[in-house]
Amino acid sequence: MSRFEIIHETRFEYSAPISETVMELRLRPQDGGGQRCLDFHLEVEPRAGIRGYRDGYGNQVHYFNLLRDHPRLRVTSRSLVETGLPARREVDGAALVLDYLRPRPPAGDVPGVRRLAARHRPATSEPAAMEAALDSLALAISRDFVYDTTVTTVYSSVEQVLELRAGVCQDFAHLFIAAARALGAPARYVSGYIHVPGPEALTEGASHAWAEAWVEGRGWLGYDATHPVRAGANHVRVAVGRDYRDAAPTRGVYVGAATGAMEVRVSTRPV
Repeated sequence: MSRFEIIHETRFEYSAPISETVMELRLRPQDGGGQRCLDFHLEVEPRAGIRGYRDGYGNQVHYFNLLRDHPRLRVTSRSLVETGLPARREVDGAALVLDYLRPRPPAGDVPGVRRLAARHRPATSEPAAMEAALDSLALAISRDFVYDTTVTTVYSSVEQVLELRAGVCQDFAHLFIAAARALGAPARYVSGYIHVPGPEALTEGASHAWAEAWVEGRGWLGYDATHPVRAGANHVRVAVGRDYRDAAPTRGVYVGAATGAMEVRVSTRPV
């Protein structure tokens, strides 16, 4: 088992005061799937009333509406999470299959995705063969695509990623999802965090993304095509969905003529 303290800070700066912000937040780590959220605290500055609900994918969503003028906004979450716990094996995915099999942009069904999937098609329909094919797919994406933070945006499609042969964790997750669906495996997007062990105990960076695929008899298996590894005790799951749009850590709109800039800082520390 591992325990991590996670601080996720998002800052929005505007060129002039804006009059209203409406925002949804998916920042609370999930319970289940081999992990447990022991503590969670959420702050919004300027202060605003925060409410919550659980969406159709089981994610905890917080939201607020800030109705007074503000030139900047800061959202900070602090979590304590335990990972590496025994996970209950999910064996019945019938209710989930159709939604997670259906392609849609940005993880669309395009010729390049079908060609990628064809190179990793399992020789048999046995679950073990599909599991191995998905391992091979994650490895190929990591090997054949360059991690580059300058070439894509949150709106980039898998078609663009295939053309650029580069992207970030979000792009690699979308590409894996699209190809897994082309192979007939239901697949979903996961947003969360990863702690990368190193000389320093503290890992600083941004949030992370990977994918999960449904394998008959095994349930949801996590595939991180960025590193590439199976998702494990160093991964912390926060939200899941069909793609980034369902699981984005922050999503909102503001009222005002100003332009805005966003900065995200994430730190993870084993405790």
